[in-house]
Amino acid sequence: MVAVFPRLSLKNLPVRSAAWLAWILALLASASAHADPVDDYVRAQMVRYRVPGIAIAVMHHGQLVRAQGYGIANLEHAVPVHPDTLFKSGALGMQFTAVAAMLLVEDGTLRLDASVRTYLPAAPRSWAPITIRQLLNHSSGLPATPNGDFRTDYSDDALLAILYGQALNFPAGMRWRFSYVDYVVLGFIIRKATGQGYADLLARRVFGPLGMRTAQPIDERAVIPNRAAGYELAGGIPRNAEWVSPTANSTADGTLYLSVLDLAAWEAGLSRHALLRPESWAAIGARATLPGGRVLPYGFGWYLDRRAAQDVWWHSGSWQGFRSSITRYLGAGWTVVVLANGDSADPDRIGRHLAGLFDPALAEPDAAPLAEQDAADNAAAAALLTQIANGSPDFAAFSFFSKLDFTEGMAEYRRLVAPMGAVQAVAAFARTREGGEDSVRYRARYAEGVLELRIVRTAGGKIADLDLVPVESWTAPL
Repeated sequence: MVAVFPRLSLKNLPVRSAAWLAWILALLASASAHADPVDDYVRAQMVRYRVPGIAIAVMHHGQLVRAQGYGIANLEHAVPVHPDTLFKSGALGMQFTAVAAMLLVEDGTLRLDASVRTYLPAAPRSWAPITIRQLLNHSSGLPATPNGDFRTDYSDDALLAILYGQALNFPAGMRWRFSYVDYVVLGFIIRKATGQGYADLLARRVFGPLGMRTAQPIDERAVIPNRAAGYELAGGIPRNAEWVSPTANSTADGTLYLSVLDLAAWEAGLSRHALLRPESWAAIGARATLPGGRVLPYGFGWYLDRRAAQDVWWHSGSWQGFRSSITRYLGAGWTVVVLANGDSADPDRIGRHLAGLFDPALAEPDAAPLAEQDAADNAAAAALLTQIANGSPDFAAFSFFSKLDFTEGMAEYRRLVAPMGAVQAVAAFARTREGGEDSVRYRARYAEGVLELRIVRTAGGKIADLDLVPVESWTAPL
């Protein structure tokens, strides 16, 4: 099902007005006189968050139920989004790298519990305990991002040399932390082991066999039909994403073009356990386990979660003005894909809401603060947010962070928090204790919106993990 919109002329639009994009989206939202709840919701989200374009696909037991485009794929040419519009995947693409790795495990080319130095012998000795399995499930301790220049075109050896020089966050297998570098390194290992790039391997052994007709690696210089442009909001005005080098757009942490139709074909393959043996799919869906038996909600390239009383596989991505999400409800058999070409979009939230529209049993209840609140603890969380906004968090208060990862991570969070203004209220919404560590999910209310803060503290009180994301409202589902 394709949404058809009238062709727009940009000649007389107030392109320097902060209201420009909202005006376009409001026009698009009113384009259909026969909107249904799905259309109403998606278009409302686009207007509220100033997202140029969105494509969705909904599958049930591997069968495509709905594929639809909304809004604009390219603002300069007023090109509408269709189901075959190509978006950049971001980290959603890690699930394909994981399948590529498992194909090579089945071939006998890779071994899950072999050291990465088996395949990259020039890696530092500190990497010797790191295994392929730990790269796949983000328990390697490698840094979150490469400490390189995204605008520099590196050789493989030059980029690996940069990675080899970065400090680990923690010893291999000791903890879990999401790392783009894990999958960048996997890409290099695939190349060393096979003599071909990960995207070439995917084209031959995944995309082709599954009928993912337009899935392909990013190539900014190629002429690619139906390619969307990615946009970043700056002062309320959409801007084209900054240019990055071919190197930055070729690593195995998710540098793919995908349409929702490609992902529908992918889901059809997943639902019938295509490509891999049952034991390989079981490995992909097995939760990471840390020393002491602590089980974590991540497998190989997928978050493994519980939502609406369902076991769920999900992942999201963000790259160069694009946002992506896929959610698989294993019990009910529904899968929802949302792709967007605006960095202000929240496709995971959109996908969760759409799931509830298609199957009311998947609708998630509103969240509420815990009945018992620790005023001092909430005040400490508010103080931390203020420190982040001011650029003054105390490195000594954290544990299991390299100085580089801490500095880069806090700088990224500062860009999120600083424009929000002063914290108005903080409350705890969930609290768990595992392995001697306390994990608390807080929400912080600002005049400009709501943020969710997750803090994991060691037995000694230091911050071992921290996540900070915007949420739609104070009571949005957890």
